Amino acid sequence: MKLVERLRGLLGLRDNLPAMALSELISNTGWNMFEVIWQPYVLSLGATIPILGSLTGMETALRSGLQLVTGRISDRVGRKNPLVVSYALTLVGVFLSLLARSWIFLIPAIFLFSVSGALWEPIFPTMISESSERDERGTAFSLISLSWFLPGFYAPALAGYIAERYGARHVLGILLLTELSASIIFMMYIKETMKRRETLGLHRLFSSLREVLTPKFGLSRFYAVVIIDRFAWAIGEGIFIGMLLKTFHFTLIQIGILANAVSISAACSQMTMGKLVDRYGRRPLLIASGLIWSCVLGGYLISSDFPGFLICQVFLGLAISTWDPAMNSYLSNAVPEEERGRFFGDLNGLKGLVSFPAPILGAFLYEAYGFRAPVLASLVLSLLISSISVTLKER
Repeated sequence: MKLVERLRGLLGLRDNLPAMALSELISNTGWNMFEVIWQPYVLSLGATIPILGSLTGMETALRSGLQLVTGRISDRVGRKNPLVVSYALTLVGVFLSLLARSWIFLIPAIFLFSVSGALWEPIFPTMISESSERDERGTAFSLISLSWFLPGFYAPALAGYIAERYGARHVLGILLLTELSASIIFMMYIKETMKRRETLGLHRLFSSLREVLTPKFGLSRFYAVVIIDRFAWAIGEGIFIGMLLKTFHFTLIQIGILANAVSISAACSQMTMGKLVDRYGRRPLLIASGLIWSCVLGGYLISSDFPGFLICQVFLGLAISTWDPAMNSYLSNAVPEEERGRFFGDLNGLKGLVSFPAPILGAFLYEAYGFRAPVLASLVLSLLISSISVTLKER
């Protein structure tokens, strides 16, 4: 494909990275659209907010639990084949979602999305690392990150428009096409990156899993910060759009614009925040991210119209672009190089398993007390995050 070759020459990148960036750009166009319509789509099929929260919690628990083993398994079978399986499961899941006539029939699709995500999340970043030299990895990860945020400039609002005019199933049809196109590019142009396969028996696999619950290198407080952050975020993440629709009656186009605002803010500030992390340290930026997010949640509590939420979303993008490089570099600096992959996978799985009840809790708080109850719960936890972050040692 000529476009892949042009990307390779334009960006000065070698091996898999141009094709990975292109496939992710296409794929994430569909997923940015999906994020806008999925919750309204589930509600339109007869689900309530508690059901929506329960489905989100189920997906989180399954995806997170499986990640405790999928990264380790890829050390035996390679990187590319599990990612091809992930694409295949996603395609089947989207197709089943298109056919559903009740929220109950979405459960098989959610199961497939969970398994697909459990394969993708720990293995794809590993493949990025193995596709780049040590001194190119920062550029590589930034490029792949932008492949999510750049479609966020246009895809969410477009999804809202299409769903308002033609229905949410048309957006799912677009996602099916973007995933199919991305998978073809992936299979044709991306090569296996793992050169030496590790022999990992079942006894060693489950023995190493026990280490997940015993953080080493003085990371107990850091683990607490990350897990509480995930729980606080998950309280509203899986139901936030549904709550806005039911409480404030925003249109899907307005929902798309709110998602656009987060992506634009995060994309424009991401590189700056990364440099601030390098200059001033990880701990101060973790504290700052928690405080910014607390301000966002406070803004949600006092907002009652679209412009107010739009301003909050801009600051939410800043909180995200601050948190990600600070958190990732803190953990990277705290653990030995040869164990980083395991620590990232284990922490990701652990925080997901702990936080899977959060969407259910948020849904029941909403049903019992309204929109501000789950937001207030997240706000209390966000302040706790900043308080614990103050006690962390710099890494």
